[in-house]
Parts: sequence; C-alpha cells; structure tokens
Amino acid sequence: MGGFTGADQHGHITTFGRGGSDYTATIIGSCIKADEIWLMSDIDGLMTADPKIVKNAKLLKEVSYIEAIEMALFGAKQIHPRTFEPLLTKKIPMKIRNSFNLKNEGTLVTDSPSKSTKNTVKCVSNIRHNGLIDIRGGSMVGTPGTAAKIFATLAKASINVMMISQNPSESSITIVVKNTDLDKAVNALEMELLGKIIKKLEVTTDVAIIALIGLGMRGTVGVASKVFGAIEKNKVNVAMITQGSSELNLAFVVKDADSNIAVQALHEAFELDKIN
Repeated sequence: MGGFTGADQHGHITTFGRGGSDYTATIIGSCIKADEIWLMSDIDGLMTADPKIVKNAKLLKEVSYIEAIEMALFGAKQIHPRTFEPLLTKKIPMKIRNSFNLKNEGTLVTDSPSKSTKNTVKCVSNIRHNGLIDIRGGSMVGTPGTAAKIFATLAKASINVMMISQNPSESSITIVVKNTDLDKAVNALEMELLGKIIKKLEVTTDVAIIALIGLGMRGTVGVASKVFGAIEKNKVNVAMITQGSSELNLAFVVKDADSNIAVQALHEAFELDKIN
C-alpha cells in the first residue's frame, strides 16, 4: 500500500513529510502485531558516525529504541524520530536495511539489545549551522517564571530551541537555535524582555552541536573526562555542555569549523571503528 498519504486535522487528504512512509509502516506493523518490521532504503543502517566525516565509520548491528531515537534527532536524517513511537509499547523489533545490499543484515532496533552490544558510546553525531544565545540578568536569580517567560517569548515567535543550559547561580541561560532563526530569536527577546528580566544578550553565530549517544554511558565513570580530553588534545574550544540525568546523551557546542575535527577525535578516542 502507499505509505506517504494521510489526512490533516481537518480530514483533508495530504502527503506526509520526511519519514512518512516509515511511520506508516510502523503504525501498520503495530496494529497487526507483526513479528518484525523492515525499513528498506539506500543505506546499510545506522552508523557510528557520518561516513562523509569519518572514513572508518562502522555499521551498528544492534541498538535500542531510545538510542535510535536519539540518533534520529541528532543527524541520522534517513529516519524520523516518530517512526519508533508505535513500536515502543508492543516491543516489535525493527531492521533498517539497504534495498541495494541485501547481503548486509543492517541495523536491528530492539527494546533490549544484547549485552555484547552495550558499548559505552555507540555514535558520535553533529548538527551544524546553529547560533548560541547567552541570556544574562541579575534579576533572573531566584525569580520564579524567568525561564518560562523566555521560552514563551521564543515559542510565540515560532522558534524551536534545540539545546538549553543554565548555570546553578541562575544568572544566565544559554540556548541554541538554528542560524536561520537566530535574528528572529534575538529580536523577540530584546523586544519583550530586554531591560526587564534580561540585562544582556551575547550571540555566537555558526556553532555545531556534537552529541555522543550510548546507553553504556549510564553509570560509567570517566566518560566526560575522556570526551573533553580528546577535544582538548585537538585544541577545540567547548562553548556549552549538557547531559540529561539518563546519561544516554552527552552534548556540547563547538564552532562550526571545528565540528568535523571534534567528531573524528571522539570516534577515535572511543575506538568506534572496532565496534561490534
């Protein structure tokens, strides 16, 4: 059946955007309680890094749903993050395979990957062409609702915030947006909040988000030390760092010009060419 048509909220027939066919496949697979779902495209599967950046990038034989979602969010453009949603409750395994290379088994995406595949880091990815905004103000300290006002202002201007970091003193919040949204974001914040809760805005253009993804990072001592040791060795400056409590994803911001060097250095540091 056709996999890229559906209906909008008004019931009008329309086409889905990127990943529509894959999303349709997983919805149908979930409804019929399929044993396994295959997504066939022109790629072998999920990789340890972009092979255009890292020549010895390796195919990942097995990853978890949440790792695959993170990879999709951080640069694995061949698959949309929502593709996995229908599979989560039914725990249906999925394979990402290449229609032109059937000898390759591709990547298996499953609820519980085997212990042998639980590497500390599985993937290093990057998202380029972003802007960083450092929002500062003494009146932000201890004032309830400051972050809410900042993000409500940006939401009103239809700006998606890709990354957030706040220091413990609460005197500054740093956000990352796409370069194309940067001017609009700064204008919205200046018009609505400058001189009130915000005293100063500092902007850095052309930055890249570098993300390390892997369930094996959880509870493993020394991951951050290894990451920033490799970055420092290659004389790359880090402008911002975030890591969630799940420890599934460690992300930081560097200059666009340094993004390829950073990815290559981390791929080498964690020996991802020897994965599987």
